[in-house]
Amino acid sequence: MKKQLLMMGMLALSGVSFAQTDRVWSRKAQQSSSSVLENMKSIDDPRIFHLDINGLKSALTRTPKRATEKSSVIISLPNSSGKMERFTVKENSNLDPELAAQYPDIKSYIGQGVEDKTSTVYFSISPLGLSSMEIYGDKSAVFIEPYTKDLSTYAVYKRSDRKNDLNDFECKVLESAQKGTSHVNTAKNADDAVLRTYRLALSCTGEYATYFGGTKAQALAAMNNTLTRVNGIFENDFAARMVLIPNNDSIIYTDANTDPFSPSDKMNKWNFELMNDLNSKIGNANFDIGHLFGATGGGGNAGCIGCICSDDMSTYNYMGTTYPENYKGSGYTSPSNGIPSGDTFDIDFVAHEMGHQFGGNHTFSYTTQVGLQPVEPGSGSTIMGYAGVSPYNVQQNSNPFFHARSIEQITNTIKATTCSVNTPTGNSIPTANAGADYTIPKSTPFVLTGSGTDVDGDSLTYIWEQMDNGTSSQTGSNSVATATKTAGPTFRSWVPTASPIRYFPKMASILKGSTETRGEEIRVEALSSVSRDLNFRFTVRDNKLGGAGNNSDDAKITVNALAGPFLITSQNDAVSYVGGTSQTVTWDVAGTTSNNINTANVDILWSTDNGDTWTTLLAATPNDGSEAVLIPDVATNSGRIMVKGSNHIFFDVNNANISVTTSELSTSETQLKGSTEIKLYPNPVKDILTLSNTGSERFKIYDMSGKLVIEGSLQNGTVNVSRLVKGNYVIQIEKFSKMFIKN
Repeated sequence: MKKQLLMMGMLALSGVSFAQTDRVWSRKAQQSSSSVLENMKSIDDPRIFHLDINGLKSALTRTPKRATEKSSVIISLPNSSGKMERFTVKENSNLDPELAAQYPDIKSYIGQGVEDKTSTVYFSISPLGLSSMEIYGDKSAVFIEPYTKDLSTYAVYKRSDRKNDLNDFECKVLESAQKGTSHVNTAKNADDAVLRTYRLALSCTGEYATYFGGTKAQALAAMNNTLTRVNGIFENDFAARMVLIPNNDSIIYTDANTDPFSPSDKMNKWNFELMNDLNSKIGNANFDIGHLFGATGGGGNAGCIGCICSDDMSTYNYMGTTYPENYKGSGYTSPSNGIPSGDTFDIDFVAHEMGHQFGGNHTFSYTTQVGLQPVEPGSGSTIMGYAGVSPYNVQQNSNPFFHARSIEQITNTIKATTCSVNTPTGNSIPTANAGADYTIPKSTPFVLTGSGTDVDGDSLTYIWEQMDNGTSSQTGSNSVATATKTAGPTFRSWVPTASPIRYFPKMASILKGSTETRGEEIRVEALSSVSRDLNFRFTVRDNKLGGAGNNSDDAKITVNALAGPFLITSQNDAVSYVGGTSQTVTWDVAGTTSNNINTANVDILWSTDNGDTWTTLLAATPNDGSEAVLIPDVATNSGRIMVKGSNHIFFDVNNANISVTTSELSTSETQLKGSTEIKLYPNPVKDILTLSNTGSERFKIYDMSGKLVIEGSLQNGTVNVSRLVKGNYVIQIEKFSKMFIKN
C-alpha cells in the first residue's frame, strides 16, 4: 500500500508540473505596433501568446542539473501552429558555476519531445524573458521570443516567417586574408562519444549593453540567450559546447565612450583590439575561444579559421589595418539593423562566425574565396552559407544546422585540439549506410535510400547532401543549379528528416514533370543532362541531448549522357479509371538496358496520395517500354504511376493525377471493357474457377489493393482459388482482366 501511495504521489507531482506549464500559455491577438519590440516587426503573422513566466519558473525549479541523466519534469511549449507540445527538460547552464552563482536569474535548459522524440528544445529564462529554439526531425525549426516591450506576450514563428533583414551584413573573415589552420582529415563526424567543453570569453561593446538596458546583468542575459541557441546547434552537430568563463562580466562594457573598442564604422580594428583586451583582462591561460558582440555596423569577422585554443598573438598588416595572425580570441559579430538579438543574429551571424573559429569555411558557391568549400548552390542554406545575403539566394535565412562539409571540417579541428574539457557521454554512435554507387541516365529523377541504426534507440534523423566543390568559373549566375554543369553543386541541402530517403529533385517538382526545383530566387535543384559524377554524403544524427553523435557514409552517382531521359510516355494528361481494371503503362527505355546502367527489369508502383507513399503493382517486369497493370480498386483523385529500375535508383512518374472510382462488382459474368471473349464461372466462386477463350495459359490474381496473390498456369482452363480468403479479386491473363468474388 505504501508503494502504491508513493507511486500515486509521484504521478500527481508529475501531473501538476505538466498542468501548470500547460496553463501558463494563452492565445492573444496581435498588439499595436507601438508596443511591439523592434525585432518582432519583421515577422509575418506570428502566433501570439501570453506567458505567465513566474508559473513557468516555478515548474522549472525541480529540473535536474545537466549531469543528472533523467528528468521527470515536463513542460509545454507552443509550436508554430499554436498547439502545445510537451518536452522533458533539465537545466543546461552556459555559465561557469562561479558566474552562475553571481547571476542566479539567468538560466538555460534543454528538453526532448515527449510525443515527438525527434524534437529538441533549447531555451533560456532571465530578466529579459523567455527565448527558445525548437528543432524537429520533419519540419522547420520554431522560435519563441518576447513580442511586446513589457515581456508579457510572446511570438511563436518559423524562420520562414521572418522577412529578409540580412542584406547589409557581411562576413569579412577572408577579406582580411586570414591564414587559418589546417588539420589532417582523420574523421568526418562527431563519432567518438565525447562532449568537448570550451571556455568562452564573450565581450561586448557599450552599444550592445545599452540595447538591453545598460547593465552587465542585462547584457549577460542577452549573451546567454544567444549562446543557448548556438550551443544547442554545436552540441547536436559537433558534440561541442561553450561555457562563459567565471569572470566574464569583467569584459562586459556598458559605456560606449569608455569601452576599449573603436566605433562600429571602424570595426576592422576590433579583431586586434579584442585580442589585446582579452590578453590583458583575462589572460591566455584562462579561456579557449574569445568573441565580441557589437550592436551596429553590419559585419562579422572570426579573425581566423580553426584557431580555437591558439595563443599565437603574432600580427600582420592588411590594407593599413593590423590583424591577429591566428589568435583564439579575435572574432566579432555585429548586426546591420541595430538589433543584436533574435534568431537572425544568433543563427545567421553568431553561429556562422563561431563556426569559422571552430574550423569551418564558407560553403556557398556564388563567389570565389580562399579556402572556400563551395558545396552549396548560390548562397547556400546552411549556417556556413550566406542565405539572404547574396545576390543568388537559395532562401532568406540559414537553417539551424551545419552542412556535412562543415561537420567534417569542424569535428576534425576539435579532435586535433587539446584545450577542451572532454567528458565521455556513454552515447552509442549511430551507424550510417549510403548504399551502393550507381550509374543513371541523364535528365532522369533518382532516389537515394540510406539506412541507420542506433543501439540506444535514439530517434534518428537523416540528410543527403551533395559534396561536389564548385569551380572558379561557377560563380555568380553560374552558381545556380544547372543541368549542364559538369562539376560543382546542383542540389541544395534540405533540413534533416525522420526519413532516410531523398528524391532528386523534390517529388513536388517531379509530379509537375520538371527536372528542376526553384528556390525563392534561383534554381536550387537540377537533374544533369551531361555526363558527370555526383557525390553525396548521407549523415545520420541521433540528436542525443547533452552531446549528440552522428555518422556518415558516401555514395557516388555517375550520370551517363548516352542514356536517358527515362520517361513515362502514358498517363501524362489527367485521366479517370475504374478500380480493378487493367491499364497499359508505356515508357521510353532510353538506353537503360545497357550503357553501364544495365537494368533489364523495372518495377511499376502506384500512389493514391500524390506521391507521398508508394505500393508495388508489378515487380521485375521486363524493361521493354510497355506493361499492363491492374489499377487498385481504391477511390482517389490523386493517383500516380512510377516506373523504376528494379534494384536501381532511377525512375519517372507520370505527369498528371489519375482519378479512380471504385467498381461495383456483380455476381453475374464480369468482363473487361473492350473484351467480349474471356469468360469465367461460377462467380461468386468457392474453389474451382473456370475460364474460356483465354488465348493463354498464364494467369495472375490480385487482391483489391493491387497485391499479387497467385500466379501460374491454368489446368484444363481452371484455377483452384480455394486457398484465397473471402473477398473481391481480379484475374489477369495477358492484357485482359476479369473481376470475381471468392466465397
